[in-house]
Amino acid sequence: EALQERLVKDEIHTMENKRKEFLYGQYLAKFDLRTQIKILEKEIRSVKTLPMRDKLKRMKVVLRRLGLVNKENVIQLKGRVACEISTADELLACELLFAGVFNDMKPEVAAAVLSCVIFTEKGEEDIKVPDVLDGPLKKLRQAARRIGEVERDANLDVDPEDYMKRFKPDLMEAVYRWCQGAKFSEICQICDCFEGTIIRCIRRLVELIRQLVVAAKVIGDQTLEKTFTQAIKLIKRDIVFAGSLYL
Repeated sequence: EALQERLVKDEIHTMENKRKEFLYGQYLAKFDLRTQIKILEKEIRSVKTLPMRDKLKRMKVVLRRLGLVNKENVIQLKGRVACEISTADELLACELLFAGVFNDMKPEVAAAVLSCVIFTEKGEEDIKVPDVLDGPLKKLRQAARRIGEVERDANLDVDPEDYMKRFKPDLMEAVYRWCQGAKFSEICQICDCFEGTIIRCIRRLVELIRQLVVAAKVIGDQTLEKTFTQAIKLIKRDIVFAGSLYL
């Protein structure tokens, strides 16, 4: 009864018929506009989703060709290893691992090679590295170029040469000398980078190597696991890992 009384007292009951028809027409127009908005929003979502869907299909092709998944899109051992890596480019790190680049490599050399995966800032065009690092650097570039070619062949907007150049050797010698016991002031003179950039990259490098230790366990390669573990021990020292620069 209370609801009935409220309905009876509503001002619509006292309106003229023309006014009621006008408001009813506005309501129908509003309802139609809402329906059109929903239709347009659905079309917008579908337009946005389509390019992403195409890119997803192309990335699946890349993962299959690189051996991370099989034809049924089931994750393989290589894919499981890639899942352990989040600090840097997981595709390149996996390629280096499974191509045997780190096999029989000294910890300090392995750390120097991985610094290229970490350091992706703008650097010098032509960097000369010591002979002991030249061979591993060429293997890294070959692996990066192959990934770029696979992505290009899958119709992704990737230039193999540009992809390869993303991984720069600016910190290679500095990290190599650091692992050999050089002072921080000495490695700052080796590379043309800010001190803060060097510290940040070396700390990220340790995080990447930690992930590779886990990846080596997934593969079941104890030799690689020892190499990466030793590399961490060589890197983690002195001012780079001090809790505060004022201590």
